[in-house]
Amino acid sequence: MYFIFLSFILTIPSWVQTNQLLTDFIQDGQEVAQNIPDFEIENGQIVPEENAESFIYQTDSIIFTFEPSGRITPSEIDKRISGSTLGISLLEQGLYLSIPLYPIQFSYSQLEGMNQDTFKDVILGLQSVNPIVLVMTFVLLWISSLILALVYNFLYTVFGNLVATITKKPLRFGETWKVVLFASTLPTIFFTGLNLFNIHPLFQLEAQLGITIYFYYLSLKTISKKDTL
Repeated sequence: MYFIFLSFILTIPSWVQTNQLLTDFIQDGQEVAQNIPDFEIENGQIVPEENAESFIYQTDSIIFTFEPSGRITPSEIDKRISGSTLGISLLEQGLYLSIPLYPIQFSYSQLEGMNQDTFKDVILGLQSVNPIVLVMTFVLLWISSLILALVYNFLYTVFGNLVATITKKPLRFGETWKVVLFASTLPTIFFTGLNLFNIHPLFQLEAQLGITIYFYYLSLKTISKKDTL
């Protein structure tokens, strides 16, 4: 149960950042929808209004590109995308969604009859976040944190066993696992608090390992005194 508690703590920064990304996406999507020019898709081609000009509109989370003349390619769009930014592009050959590691392209023949109004409805429809999606997102983040906590604690336990051997106070692997788990509580909470405010120190893992092993060493001394008594 205590292991689950620590993994839950590790999940909090990722959960907060994910919610912030969703909030930014909702706000930026509304902003982008207001700037979509008039167009219609006919006979597998995009037909912009007569005076429509090509442009790129960028927000914190979305880059919208309107370039039906063919001067910009999908590969050029990908170069503009970084981090968690989403690219939405109406190009000469089709609708291109530039999602990190997973780009998607739709030909205009697949979008026959779409115009600026239906396209706005699609973008605004993406803004509605189902509570079930939020719960599933949290569960997936928690599972990944659980695995991460498992790996970290195994690493701490290996180093803990080395310290116990050097100090001639050996414990069984399972006993070391339990002591290290409790010893890692304060550093885990401390660094999670920093991450929560988007502060990610250099060598965080190494520092967390060092502090955990130090607390483990103090625990070994306490256990040794009790055994002596």
